[in-house]
Amino acid sequence: MTEERKIKVLIVEDERDIRENMVEILRDEGFEVVEAENGRQGFEVFLQQKPDVIISDIMMPEVDGYGLLSLIRENKNIRNNNVPFIFLSALGQKENVIKGVNLSANDYLVKPVDFDLMIAKIREKTVNASRVAESHDRTIKNIKDQITVILPANVFAYLDVITQVSEILKKEPHGPLPHRKYLEDFNKIYLNALKLRASISNSLDESVIDYKLNTKEEILPLFTFLSELISGLSDKFKNSIQLEKSSDEDLSLRIKIDRLTLLHSLRKIFAGMLKADPAALINVRLMRDHLDQMLIIFYLKSQGRNVEKNVNLRSSINEQEISKILDQQSCRFEIDDRNNAILTIPSHRSIF
Repeated sequence: MTEERKIKVLIVEDERDIRENMVEILRDEGFEVVEAENGRQGFEVFLQQKPDVIISDIMMPEVDGYGLLSLIRENKNIRNNNVPFIFLSALGQKENVIKGVNLSANDYLVKPVDFDLMIAKIREKTVNASRVAESHDRTIKNIKDQITVILPANVFAYLDVITQVSEILKKEPHGPLPHRKYLEDFNKIYLNALKLRASISNSLDESVIDYKLNTKEEILPLFTFLSELISGLSDKFKNSIQLEKSSDEDLSLRIKIDRLTLLHSLRKIFAGMLKADPAALINVRLMRDHLDQMLIIFYLKSQGRNVEKNVNLRSSINEQEISKILDQQSCRFEIDDRNNAILTIPSHRSIF
């Protein structure tokens, strides 16, 4: 008999005594607990630990509770929309409750915390979230099951006829062909019919369908995605970033990836580059390399002046931290010897 998985709770609270007290009580009740002392750290823990429920204070340094909730809900996949979020605050005022609800918070607790009530809310919210997730999983399974039978049963029979007839014609059963080029054409028909059969069979493989229907990922038009991210920044930041469009192909480049992970990484890259030289312009360029990998290249460009020669991106961008975030999507991040930052998206994430 397998052991029942513990409910994982993320506690985000800047007051150490309160946080430690909550963590201790929840662990005594049999929950698995992870913690953070502010919204920025809480978001990092959320990405890494994937908790079942979040309890967060509102008033915190760096990123407050509202900011944390917005970051989590920003990606529209089912898990981030469905994870229960409970606000914790000493304020307890009506306007704070309304603001939290408008940001898709699930509930509200007022300090000093009633621990019995908190435990009851955690159990209730996670049970409801599990029901929604189970319903969603059933829907996805139903779609997968139907995909495997979506092609007419006689498609493979038609392909068999094509391969068999082309194979026969290659042997010139009715006498020599007027030109040897016909044999090459019959051979192409035969080989491509075999490839088509293999391609269809592989596409209907259950593991392939699982990968292609990963609901935590989205198909993103990369240029449009970057344009919208930059235009959504404050005037101070977006006026310092320039997205280059080298050709119409840039508009057609699409990738399949977890939106939240990519957004988080890009924001850290932009913040680090602006920290390195606040007066410089950040140029962003897209390109595809010889391995069909997508590259997003970031480099500093002067605005009517010389970029300081001693500007070093490695001193302002945490290369290891960003790489760790992107590892979850098999992507790479590096700063090269020419002081360019490069985000590499592997070819299996490109949509051709």
